Amino acid sequence: MPGKLRNLAAAAGAAARAAVEQGRGAVELRRHSGGLAARNGLAHAGAIMPSTAVLQAIIAGFGLSSVIDDDGDLTVRRENYSVYFFHFGEDAEVLQARLYLNRRFEVELRPTLALLLDDWNRSKLFPKAYTVLPDDGLVGICAEQAFDFEGGTNPAQLTFTVGIWLHNLEQFAEWVEEHV
Repeated sequence: MPGKLRNLAAAAGAAARAAVEQGRGAVELRRHSGGLAARNGLAHAGAIMPSTAVLQAIIAGFGLSSVIDDDGDLTVRRENYSVYFFHFGEDAEVLQARLYLNRRFEVELRPTLALLLDDWNRSKLFPKAYTVLPDDGLVGICAEQAFDFEGGTNPAQLTFTVGIWLHNLEQFAEWVEEHV
């Protein structure tokens, strides 16, 4: 699976670079008071937003299945973890991919886990990793990546971004399995 995502991310990256070289990928993301770039005419022609429907198509293109959970969040479930896609912002322009490991740990291990995740965060740019205390009384581990797509983006760049996020999150899950 890691090889397949890596190959798909590389292909999406090549397509995104080609689109940028052809001038289709330029998006002005300046902020203006009182509204988003799209409302101020700054979004370029052909720009898309990372809607759930668009994300479902991208994920399916990677050969992965996804579901919409009870809260309406797009979810990719794997053997050891799940990745949830959340939308934030006035017009849902901020996209976040958040990984939750299936493994849980005793609360007494939280300081040790936090130190381990600090090592990850110091040595890697992405994804950001941290502990959480879900309702089950055990410690969970999360990792996340996010981006503000105000003004939209082109399909190739969004595909590239989602592919890289999924790859990075999978690498993190593998790293935790090796180190915890």
